[in-house]
Amino acid sequence: MKKYTLALIIGIAALLRLPFLNSHMDTLYGDEVALGYNAFAIRETLRDEFGRFMPLQFESWGDQKNPVYIYATALTQLVTGPTMASVRIPSAIVGVLAVYLTYRLVILLKLGSRVALFSALLLAVSPWHIHISRGGYEANVALALGLGSVVLLFSRRFALSALLLALSAYTYYTTKMFAPILLLFAWVYMIDWSKYKNSIKPFVKYWLLSLFFVIPIIYLALFKGGQIRFQSINIFVDKTVTPRVERARNFFDNPESLGAKLSENRFTYHLSDFVMYYLENFSGQFLFVGGDSNVRYGLAGHGMLYLLDAPLILMGLILLYHKNRRVWYFLVAWLLLAPLPTALVGRAYGLRSLAMLPIPQILAAYALTSWLTNIKKSKFILLLFSLLVILYTFSVVNWLHRYVYQSPAYGRYWYDAPMQDAVTYAKEREDKYDQIIISQSYGEVSMYYAFLNKVHPDVYRSAKANKVTVDGVPMVKLGKYYFGDIRPRGPIEKMDIPFNTLILVQPYFEYGEGTIIARDDGRPIYRVFEFPTVHMKAKDQ
Repeated sequence: MKKYTLALIIGIAALLRLPFLNSHMDTLYGDEVALGYNAFAIRETLRDEFGRFMPLQFESWGDQKNPVYIYATALTQLVTGPTMASVRIPSAIVGVLAVYLTYRLVILLKLGSRVALFSALLLAVSPWHIHISRGGYEANVALALGLGSVVLLFSRRFALSALLLALSAYTYYTTKMFAPILLLFAWVYMIDWSKYKNSIKPFVKYWLLSLFFVIPIIYLALFKGGQIRFQSINIFVDKTVTPRVERARNFFDNPESLGAKLSENRFTYHLSDFVMYYLENFSGQFLFVGGDSNVRYGLAGHGMLYLLDAPLILMGLILLYHKNRRVWYFLVAWLLLAPLPTALVGRAYGLRSLAMLPIPQILAAYALTSWLTNIKKSKFILLLFSLLVILYTFSVVNWLHRYVYQSPAYGRYWYDAPMQDAVTYAKEREDKYDQIIISQSYGEVSMYYAFLNKVHPDVYRSAKANKVTVDGVPMVKLGKYYFGDIRPRGPIEKMDIPFNTLILVQPYFEYGEGTIIARDDGRPIYRVFEFPTVHMKAKDQ
C-alpha cells in the first residue's frame, strides 16, 4: 500500500512539473537562453559559444556559468532538439526526483513511513518547489543533488555521496558554500559518538574524495575568474554603504570622533545588512504572504509557501523537539544554514533560498501525522483535521488556478519577453525587408534569435567574432538580421543605413511609425520604423 501511495505522490509531482513547459510560459529569460544555446553548441560541436572545448566553466554573458545544468540540457536536446522545453526539462525531472528523495530522507531519519509520505506529498504540491521546478533553474538541480548526497551518506554509500556533493558545487554558486557545511552536520548527526573512533577513517576518506572531485572548480575559482559573479553581487561591494556611514556620522558633533567611527562604520553596516537579509528568509511576508518581489520565482502576492503551512511548521517544530531532539537539531541546523549564502548577496530570494526545502514540509508533515495518530481519540481532532485538509486543498487549487491562468500574463515580462516579442515581430515581416536591425537594449537578442532559429554555433561564433558596422555601431549579423545598440545621433534622414530596412529600437526613441507593446499593461517595449521612413518616402515622391 505504501508503494502505491508513494507512486501516486510521485505521479502528482510529475503532473504538476512536466506538462506544457514550452507553452505555459512561452518565453525564456536571459539565463535560460544562455544555458540553452550553450547546450546546443555543446551538442553540435562539443564547444561552447566561444569555441572552448567541453569547458567546466562557461563565460556566457560574463558571469562564469556552472557546467552541470548546461551538459544536462545538452543531453536533453539529443532527444528534443533546442526547444524551450529542453532548457526546463532537467529542472522539472529533478524536481520530481526531489520528492522521492524527501521520502527517502525521512525514512532514513527514522520518523516513520507516514511522515515520509506526508513530507513527499507536501513537497509535491509546494508552490515554491513547483514554480522553480518548471523553469531552467540551476538551483533546483543543486537542491536535488544535495538531497541525494545526504540520502546516500545516511545509506553509507560514501563514494556516491561525495560525487553528488561535488556535482552540486559544479551546479550552483550558493551550493558551493552550503552543501559542504550541510554534509558536515549530516556526519555529526550520523556518527555514533560512543564509537566515534570507528568513524574517523571513513570520515577522512569521504572528505578527501570530495576534495579530489572539486579540485578543478577550486582552480577555476582562484585563477580563472570563477568568482566573478559573487564578487559583483555580494553585500561587501554595495556602493551605498559608504554614503550611509557618512550621513550617520553627521549626526555626531564631531563626525571624526572615536565614538562616531566605532558605531558608524562599514563593518557594522555590512553586519547589519547581513543579519537583516538573513532574517528576511524566515519572515512571514516572504514565506507565507508576499513571497519574492521578483515574480520570476513565485506568484505575485503569494508566499513561497501556503499560509496554512505556518501553523503546521510551528507545531511540527514543537512536537519534534519533545519527541526526537536529535533529528530536531539536524533539521533546524539545515534550516538555519541554508540562507547563509543568500544573505551574503542580498535579500531573501526564491532561487538562492531554495536550499531551505524540504525542511518546512518535513516539519509540517510531522505535525499532520501527530494529528492523524490521535484522530480516533477525539471527534474534535477529527473535525479539525478534516477542516485542515479541505482548506489546504483549497489553497493548492487556488494557487494552481492563479499559476495557470494569471501568471503567464504578468510573469512573461519577468522572463525577458521583449526579446522574444521583437524576434517574433520581425520574423512575421521579414519577407518585406532586405535588412532588419534589432536593438540589444534588453539583452543579447542575437543569442535569443540564434536559439529560437537553431542557428549553427559555428555561424554564431563567426558573427560575434566578426561584427559589421552599421551607422558606426558594431553589430552581430545573422543573415539579414543585425543586432546592436543602434542609436541615431542626429536627424534620422542622415543615418548610414541601407534602404528597405526594418528597425526596432528602444521605446524612448522619438522616431517610429509603430510600437510593439507589452501584453500585460500595454507599455511600449520597442519603437518600430522603416528606413527610409514614411516621411522620407513622401518627400521623395
